[in-house]
Amino acid sequence: MPPEATGAGVSPARGFIAEHAHYDDDLGFWEAHADRLGGPVCDLGAAAGRVAVRVAARGHDVWAVDTDPDMLQVLIERAEREAVRGRVHPVVGSMTDPLPVAAAGLVMVPMNTLQLLLAPDDRAACMRNVFDGLRPGGEFIFDLAMPHLGATAELVGCVLDTGHSVDPDNGDLLLHTATFDEVDVATGDVALRLMIERIRPDGSRSAVERAHCLHLYDPDEIPPLATAAGFAVVAVAGGFRDESLAPDAERHVWRLARESA
Repeated sequence: MPPEATGAGVSPARGFIAEHAHYDDDLGFWEAHADRLGGPVCDLGAAAGRVAVRVAARGHDVWAVDTDPDMLQVLIERAEREAVRGRVHPVVGSMTDPLPVAAAGLVMVPMNTLQLLLAPDDRAACMRNVFDGLRPGGEFIFDLAMPHLGATAELVGCVLDTGHSVDPDNGDLLLHTATFDEVDVATGDVALRLMIERIRPDGSRSAVERAHCLHLYDPDEIPPLATAAGFAVVAVAGGFRDESLAPDAERHVWRLARESA
């Protein structure tokens, strides 16, 4: 991709905010569970704080963990703007590290982020460390995309229109597309590229492409992982409003508990 097509002054972290600003279907879900369970809260893969800042605004202390310091810097700026900086604690780290806070009431991994853990050992390490960092009665809650691997494999190489949004900071129109490059039906691992084309009010354009390798979990994978780490499965739903988990669901949403002694 030529240099002029990579963002025109928009940093990856700030671009990430703009690209996801329209997505708020899950925010009430995370807020409600934080209120129910109480803090401290740990947000793994917090990125630029889309969820962490909202949960902090409810009065909870949130430890926001991400591998990207630039994302966390933008998170800090957002927390300052929303007057919750004192309750947001950014931590550079990964989902496989021990939690940065003890006796958490809630550990959350929003927006399919757990799918970034490709190695089975990493998935097991994440589960163990979350269990160890929760207080008795605390919960590990995360959402995942339903795999639909057979149908997805048929789309390899196709450019898929995944919608559009508007950058709230400047009014730029953002066109979203996705392309699956590889789909391993046996393992559930996929490689895909997300393209965001930015169209400014003056008609000029630029684009950014983000490549991802993900593991798409079959729902049957989660209970053995949870049990091995010591968790009890509290519930699994097909959405953020407690929908039944059906074969055609877009996502599966899990609540795992460290049971009280």
